[in-house]
Formats: sequence, structure tokens, C-alpha cells
Amino acid sequence: MKNSKIVFFDGICNFCNVSVNFVWKHNKKRNLYYASLQSDIAKEKLLKRGVNDINLRTIYYDDGYRVYQKSQAIFMILTNLDGILYPLLAKIALIIPRIISDYLYDIFSKNRYNIMGKRDSCRIPSSEEEEYFL
Repeated sequence: MKNSKIVFFDGICNFCNVSVNFVWKHNKKRNLYYASLQSDIAKEKLLKRGVNDINLRTIYYDDGYRVYQKSQAIFMILTNLDGILYPLLAKIALIIPRIISDYLYDIFSKNRYNIMGKRDSCRIPSSEEEEYFL
């Protein structure tokens, strides 16, 4: 799995899980792996990549070369989705100054549990998803 692309997400956040379902559905290339931030594998991999303080309100994306956080992670994940629409939207969104996109990200992330709730435990991947969920 060297240089694997990994999405690190809050496993108990309903919005995060819906988002991962969306990414899974629109990534037929199956070039992405997923790990809950609550998992030992996420802690191990992110620590090795220099993320010493994992924040559950932050999505992380490791493209195998660099770790992206917050809005930049979302935009980079979108570049891996099928078709031309999502990758194009991502490239356009990357033009937005990070201070603005992260500010909007932070507002939403602080309220995500109030908006969509949370689970009592992390998601269990289906048999089809199993090899992609670390």
C-alpha cells in the first residue's frame, strides 16, 4: 500500500459516513482507501506522516506524498471521482483562498453532529468495501 491514497474520516459522524458512501459510489477506479480517525491504523499512519494531533473535526487525505486537511482534503478527494464534473469542480474550488474555504469548513465541522447526528460506534464496511477500509 505504499503511496496509497487514504481518506481519514470521523467514523461516528453521520455526515462523514454519508460523504464516504458518496465517494465510494463515485470512485469506480477503487484507488482510494478509507480509515476512521478513531482507528489505530489512522493514528499510526497519520503520525508517520507528521500529523501529531489528530482532530476529529478534520478530514485528512493522504495521497501517498502529502497529507491534506479540511477543505483542501475534500477538494483533493474530489479529483479522484468518476467523470469530469467532480474533478473539474475540485480544480475550480482549489482557486478559493484556503483561509476562506477552511473557515467555511470549520463552521460546518463544528455543527456537523447537530445537523446530522452521530453514531454510537464506527461504521462496519460491507463485504464489497472490506478490502478498502483499513
